[in-house]
This record gives sequence, C-alpha cells and structure tokens, in this order.
Amino acid sequence: MTELLLTGIDGKNPLAFLAALGVLNALADRTKDGTPEPRLVWRAGGTYQPAIVGGPDRGALLDVLAQDLESFRGEPAIERLRYRKDGNGAEAHDLKPPPGYFAEYLSHLVSDDLRRSLAFAAAFATDVAVDNNGNTKPTALHFTAGQQEFLTMVSELIQGVRVEDLEEALFGPWRYERPLPVLQWDNTSARDYALRASDPSKDKKLGVPGADWLAFRGLPFIRVAPVGDRIVTTGCSGEWKTGTFRWPIWTVPLPRSVVGSVLTSPEVFEVNPSVLRARGIAIVFESAIRRSDQGGYGSFAPARMARPARGG
Repeated sequence: MTELLLTGIDGKNPLAFLAALGVLNALADRTKDGTPEPRLVWRAGGTYQPAIVGGPDRGALLDVLAQDLESFRGEPAIERLRYRKDGNGAEAHDLKPPPGYFAEYLSHLVSDDLRRSLAFAAAFATDVAVDNNGNTKPTALHFTAGQQEFLTMVSELIQGVRVEDLEEALFGPWRYERPLPVLQWDNTSARDYALRASDPSKDKKLGVPGADWLAFRGLPFIRVAPVGDRIVTTGCSGEWKTGTFRWPIWTVPLPRSVVGSVLTSPEVFEVNPSVLRARGIAIVFESAIRRSDQGGYGSFAPARMARPARGG
C-alpha cells in the first residue's frame, strides 16, 4: 500500500490540519465508484505530519488537486451567495446574508441536487441563528470582517493559486511570499487585531495561498448546526470572541466518512482517554479563538494539548 507523507504540513497548525482535510476531500470526491478511497493518517516525527495512504504519488497528487481547483470556477456554493447588504445596499460576497436569502440559497442548492455545493453550505452557516444585526450568523471559523469578505477572498484564491502554491503547502517549506488572500487560520502568524489602531483589512499580508485554498477545500468537515437559536461549529466551543477550536490527530489510516465521524464525536472533544485510545487518536490539540473589538477580525492562538474534561 502506497503512502505519501505531506512534509509541509504541521498538525499543530489549524490551517495545516484543515489543508490535510482538504486533500482528503478532493481525493475522495474524485475516486471512482468501486475503487477504495485514499485514507489519511498522521505520522509522528518532530511534529505530526499527515500521510495519504492508497493514493497517488507526488506528481499525480498535484495534478489531481490542480484539476480539482479548476473545477471550482463558477462553483454554485460560492457564486450564488452574493447579496445586498441590508437588503438594498452594496453587494456583498460573504457568509452573512439576510436569513431569508440564505434559506432561499439553500433551497435552490437542494432542488438542483448540488451535493458538493451543499456540503460547503452546511459548513458556512444555518438559516436559524442570526447576529446582532439580524443577519445570518456564520461559522465560528469566519475570521474576516470590515472590508474583508470571506467568499471574495476564496474567489481570489481560486483564480490565483498555482500548482507551485499547492506543492509549497503540501511539501514545504512555507515561505510566506505570495500576496493572495489569507483566511486567518494560520496560528503561527497571528496578528492580535485587538491591539491594533488601524483597520487590518487594509494590510496586505503575505501567505501560503495553497494552504489557504486546501483548508477551504476541507471546510465541509467542519459543519455547523443550529442549537435553539444559536449556531454550533464542529470542534468549536465557547463564545464568539472567546472560543476554542479543537482537532484530533489519529494514527490509524481513515477514509473520509470515518474522519467525518471522528470530527463530530463529542467523546473525542471531551478528550476521554479511553475513547482516544480505542479510536487510535494520539493527541487532541486546541487553539483559542481571538477576535478584535473593532469588528470581529479573528485569529488562532498557538496550539496546545487539550486536557481531559473533568471526570474524564
């Protein structure tokens, strides 16, 4: 069984973890019926790095990911979520439309049987929870605000990411040389916006666009759900400005469906030692979610090992 180690990805970084999920998602989407899906496993070294088991070699993997990226030009989940702020204001391309618009958007994706699109929509928001302005409340991983618009940034990544960017993301080193948008999920380069006097949306931050794209590609694993009139995001807990994101590192090769089950298991995120051992999970990391007072610009704090819940 072939195994390809993705040496550029560090499991302690939420951006890198999501990028590994994105690779698995892209490969699984392109696996033909009757063919075993590639699996994802984490290998311990100086850090935890992911490996694709039963998948393509390095060159073929980059070809598949480039083809997958190209398939997102005109993706309905992204392109159909354009709306007017406050109903008749400037056009927005973000995850915070009026709730009625978001409900209609979901309905059209369902009626058109756009399964890939629906997988992304289920990670964007729900048509139940609203923010203080009465707009749709997005995923807890929505770290943009002000003049930044999440889906505008994703669209720029789709247009601008190159094969070389994907190779840098997967095999390293991460050079942080490209001026394409960053989604703020990299906990090694966080800027504490709460301490800044200027609007960070005006800054041009250099990043690793291949990693940001692949992390977006992995977003369907981080689904949201309504609980009463609130929104809950997979792996996240706490309040909007003082939350935490947890993610597990597993040492048994898992296909997409099982990874999805692990990521939505409450026992995993309670860091129950017996559950972790039974599921082949070596460690659960967590990063605090920090948001500015200016308007909700988000970032991740450095990762640490999550501790068991009381009584665990």
